[in-house]
Amino acid sequence: MRRAGKVKQIVIIGGGSAGIMLANRLRKQVKQTEAGITVIEKSPEHFYQPGFLTLLFDIDKQDDLSRPVEDLLNGDITLITDEARKINLEGRVTTARSGEIPFDYLVIGTGAKLFLDEPEGLKEGLAEAKKVFSFYTLDHALKLRDALRQFSGGTIVSCICEMPIKCLAAPVEFLLLAEAEMRRRGIRDKCRFLLVTPTPSIPPNVEPYAGHVEQLLRDRNIEVVTEFTPSKIDGKKGLCEDFLGDKIQFDLLSVIPPHAGESLIQNSEGLGDPMGWVTCNKSTLRHRDFDNIYAIGDAGNFPSGKTASAARRQAQVLVRRIKSHLDGAEPTDTYDGNTVCPILTDFGKAFFAEFDYNKSISEIKESSFNWRLHVSLLRRLYWNFILKGRFFK
Repeated sequence: MRRAGKVKQIVIIGGGSAGIMLANRLRKQVKQTEAGITVIEKSPEHFYQPGFLTLLFDIDKQDDLSRPVEDLLNGDITLITDEARKINLEGRVTTARSGEIPFDYLVIGTGAKLFLDEPEGLKEGLAEAKKVFSFYTLDHALKLRDALRQFSGGTIVSCICEMPIKCLAAPVEFLLLAEAEMRRRGIRDKCRFLLVTPTPSIPPNVEPYAGHVEQLLRDRNIEVVTEFTPSKIDGKKGLCEDFLGDKIQFDLLSVIPPHAGESLIQNSEGLGDPMGWVTCNKSTLRHRDFDNIYAIGDAGNFPSGKTASAARRQAQVLVRRIKSHLDGAEPTDTYDGNTVCPILTDFGKAFFAEFDYNKSISEIKESSFNWRLHVSLLRRLYWNFILKGRFFK
């Protein structure tokens, strides 16, 4: 049972989609007299990351893709704009400037960071920004947008370095939209398109969606190279080489860099695996050794998609589990891996792939309605409803 008079402290590390959704929904369900809620986030700005892809093709505008974190949190939530450096598993978070923050319940939503030191030459190629690009940060996306505007012909390659990554379908969507753009400009016959993946199958790696995407690529004459893990990238020569010595030539390379968990996880003994992902039960989202520590979103090692939609479903589960803790009851709610992934296939066409740990759920329905839903409506819903903790079951 809850001790009378003691207000519990819930600390959420991370002010990305997962952390903000969870904090806002918790505040709606948990009274201030039951628990204080604190969010620790090192960046003052929050970005709508799905917009980085659509920004490349002037579908979204830069000014619509970010807002201050403090404007996104509901009242009576404490925001600490600071970097969490280490977690004492006995109940404290050490920050860079704000000292130690105590917690009774901790949720880690630190997301995934991009690891640019590998493959060899990636960091230098991105800095030079002549042939090597990415769209997984806003700055990188702006450079790639400018390069695409000037592109007049040659080989465009979309290359996934390693798995897992955020938004499995994004590398494929990039190629489908780039091909459509060059078709629209009348220079399709001057272009070659290539998808390169370290996996044996095409993302999103879930049937029937992977098979449908494979057919789309075939119909659009977009080549696919599987089981290619890049070891070197030469931006000057336009050359990508894998560990077996196979080479791919390019004129424009869009790279999805390797992903890893934040160094905070590696700095906190017993919290995560060697890649910095929090080790959790995939159904309860609870740390394998600590009943009062959970992960949400991209930070966890659970095998669901690293998407905002997955984080939204996880937040639903965690709100109910934490509320059960506070009420002195045993939490029973679980997460089934549900993920919804919108896939843009052409200008004016899209479909939604919904699946969980065990099965595919949605039918494949490419339509202009799905395009409008994702491109025109979803961003507004994201800022005004989803992050605010609305639209929860």
